[in-house]
Amino acid sequence: MVVEDSEPLRKVLAEKLRDEKFEVLEAAGGEEGVKLAIEHHPELIITDVVMFPVDGLEMARQIRAEGPWGRDVHIIALSNQNSSEEEARVNALGLTAYLVKAETSLDDVVSRITQLIKKKRS
Repeated sequence: MVVEDSEPLRKVLAEKLRDEKFEVLEAAGGEEGVKLAIEHHPELIITDVVMFPVDGLEMARQIRAEGPWGRDVHIIALSNQNSSEEEARVNALGLTAYLVKAETSLDDVVSRITQLIKKKRS
């Protein structure tokens, strides 16, 4: 599942994942992301951090509270911020990865997701 409030970025990332034969859910924000995640239990969630009114970290907190699936699902945070304070907030949630958009290409994001899903399925 891709949760990103920037529609162009969300669409491009979702399309790249579909090209790799993944089934992809899309959400335009954290509130929609929580609802879709609880309903569909995706294998992996990639989320923007800065979104309003529910940001990606609050969304992750709510998903983590959803029992065994929520505690174990891979969640990757995408952010424009590269700060130790932001990273500490991410680490407290036990997220799978914290990627800085300016330092990570979409192809690298897709590669990381592909590796995680293959590992999880094997």
